[in-house]
Amino acid sequence: MKTATIIAMLLICGIHGPVYATELKPYQGDIPATDFVLRDLYGKSHQLHDYQGKVVLLNFWATWCPPCVEELPSLNRLQQHFNDQSVAIITIDVGEPASQIKPFLQKTDSDELSVLMDMDGKVHKQWNIYVFPTSFLLDQSGNIQYAAVGALDWSDSAIINTINQLLRRKNSDRKP
Repeated sequence: MKTATIIAMLLICGIHGPVYATELKPYQGDIPATDFVLRDLYGKSHQLHDYQGKVVLLNFWATWCPPCVEELPSLNRLQQHFNDQSVAIITIDVGEPASQIKPFLQKTDSDELSVLMDMDGKVHKQWNIYVFPTSFLLDQSGNIQYAAVGALDWSDSAIINTINQLLRRKNSDRKP
């Protein structure tokens, strides 16, 4: 990511202070998520399309973002809660190398999270991300159902219920 972009993001966070969301906001209609291919911390390539059939939580973040740091442990707890179900929690770090992200995750007790790296910022631009963290909840068909701008407690029972509703909705669609 270019230095000017990082400086602009820091200024936005500094001027407006940390951003905290209050809830997941529903999206209207079936809006397909923009596909992408990114590498994880170990060099493995991931394509969003490969996660169809699962409820997917996409979370855009960076290590320098205080609200992101605060919400990461709750994302880790959410992943542990849905570990054996059809839910994928995918975090996307913007503009930072694996050598910086790995120790950071260990320090924040979030090292079990799946982290993809958007080194050049291309994906966050495609998704029109202007505030960190920003998150999207996709249904099993890859459509955006909910979004949150700012940090949430992802282990909150209301969020878990929302994800369970998405899981049940698809399961009920499969019944004759």
